[in-house]
Amino acid sequence: MPLALVLLLTAFFLAAPAGAEGLRRANQDLSPDKAWNPVAHEADLILPMPCEGLMIFRAAAVPARGLLYDKKVFMGVRANNDSDRELYEHAYESYISGPFTYRDLPADWQKGLKAQEKDSFLYYFLGKYEVSVWQWQAVMDDVCPKRPINEDLARPVSSVTWLQMQEFMHKYTIWLLENHKDSLPCYVDNDKDVAFLRLPTEEEWEFAARGGLNVPEEHRNQEDFHPLGDKRSRADFGVFQTAEKKYDGPLPIGSRNPNPLQLFDMAGNVKELVQSSFQFSIPEMRGNAASRRLHGSSGGLVVKGGSYAGGESEVLPGRRDEVALFNESGPVKMKDLGFRLALSGINTPASASRLRELKKESTGFIPEKNDPQSQVKTQADSKLESKDDAVKINPAGKLASELEKIMAATASPLVRSNLEQYRRMVLDYEKALEREQDGALLNKLRSLLYQIEALRSIGVRFAFLDKSLKEIKDTQSRRKFLDTMEEYKAVLTNNTNNYKNELVELARAAQADIERHSASLFSEYKGRDLHSQHMRENLDNLRKHLEQVKRKGAGNLSKEDIWRDVIYEGTLKIIQGRG
Repeated sequence: MPLALVLLLTAFFLAAPAGAEGLRRANQDLSPDKAWNPVAHEADLILPMPCEGLMIFRAAAVPARGLLYDKKVFMGVRANNDSDRELYEHAYESYISGPFTYRDLPADWQKGLKAQEKDSFLYYFLGKYEVSVWQWQAVMDDVCPKRPINEDLARPVSSVTWLQMQEFMHKYTIWLLENHKDSLPCYVDNDKDVAFLRLPTEEEWEFAARGGLNVPEEHRNQEDFHPLGDKRSRADFGVFQTAEKKYDGPLPIGSRNPNPLQLFDMAGNVKELVQSSFQFSIPEMRGNAASRRLHGSSGGLVVKGGSYAGGESEVLPGRRDEVALFNESGPVKMKDLGFRLALSGINTPASASRLRELKKESTGFIPEKNDPQSQVKTQADSKLESKDDAVKINPAGKLASELEKIMAATASPLVRSNLEQYRRMVLDYEKALEREQDGALLNKLRSLLYQIEALRSIGVRFAFLDKSLKEIKDTQSRRKFLDTMEEYKAVLTNNTNNYKNELVELARAAQADIERHSASLFSEYKGRDLHSQHMRENLDNLRKHLEQVKRKGAGNLSKEDIWRDVIYEGTLKIIQGRG
């Protein structure tokens, strides 16, 4: 080896921080799947790639009662102590949804989704990993990458411009359409509008980075990182600089643990460009409360996730930075900036069934050929009509529907036009109220789960008092303990009665809505931790109690029945023994 080369290599390794990982790691041969799916999972959604490669996606589900439903999400950083970044990512509200229903997905993708999700969710899809160098070369180069692959090919691609990312997605989508169109989601009764590749929006990226519906909402809305489970630190999930670990480049994709949605490298490794433009987070009064919204000026593009070159604070899902598309040197590219793909679709496809559903959700009715509201009557026609028809109003009917009856029976086109304006205003009110009530129903279910957990906790406290009582010999002290136990039993009884009262209220809700929200809650509490385990048990008991109230009435559901379901058997015997 030439002396100059030896000296150059020696200088490089001496300059690297002690213990540094990344580009300096041994470039050993790897199995090909390390470049596209190093950690396979049964729920992976797979698209083929050129050169016999694969691109892996994960489904992000969003609860929905219809196509026009979306979910409020809280973006940004909650515990931000850096005043210099207030304008960047102070927490604010936004909304998330997806373009696809269960029925729009390929059959092999449907198999990877739970049966109870069929009519309860809308979907979008996010790349399981950052796009690797191998995947980039397979699409962008004229020849396939060499095999066997090495670690360089398994690392995320970086130092590419926004325009090059667009070219990658353009070429890859064209290849899929020409070679594997059937592998893409495609709308029901429409084979023209299919799914396409793009960068994810900031909402899509952050909702997924926080774990999506696989994380309890109370955690997702209040914490700055998804639950760590049995792991001890965020460094188990991301590649970023710490006191113990230094990196001089990105690691191969999938080198750390996945987040709860089974997405890898959402924290660090390389920063990820998203489709959303950067806007400041500014305060605004809504009613009597101050909140945050995004400022109207759209600048460069948003960068999410942080990189190997930054610290822990930079990899929080809510962290947001701005990058320009161009600077004085031309198109911007950065050595620690890459991207992952989103698979999405058009909101208004040429699908007859979808357009009918959108029309119904938007206007409240679907005009038919002979619908009186769709017939345009001229002034001459109106002269021939001598009177309006009588209408029988249903006091229990929806306001907009009852107005439609009046409109259909009204002779005057002018009055009908005025009523139509009013009907649309009423419809907006009804739709907004329906969404609010639907959100309240989900909150009611979640509240009842915590009420069951409170009953369980009171039982545990009762058992602790009973155990302590056995060690007390003093008569007066025993009397105080017994009195306290009686008070706890009274609290338990009162809380149980309140739980039953709320079950009666819940029983009035439509069963389909309860099932839809139950599917969402089961998804949120699917973790292995004790809290998730308890909440799944609580949800099973809640559904059991609700069914009994619906079939037999609350009077046939005793407090003892509830206690047997939610309180440990040994504790229940103690409580009953104090009766």
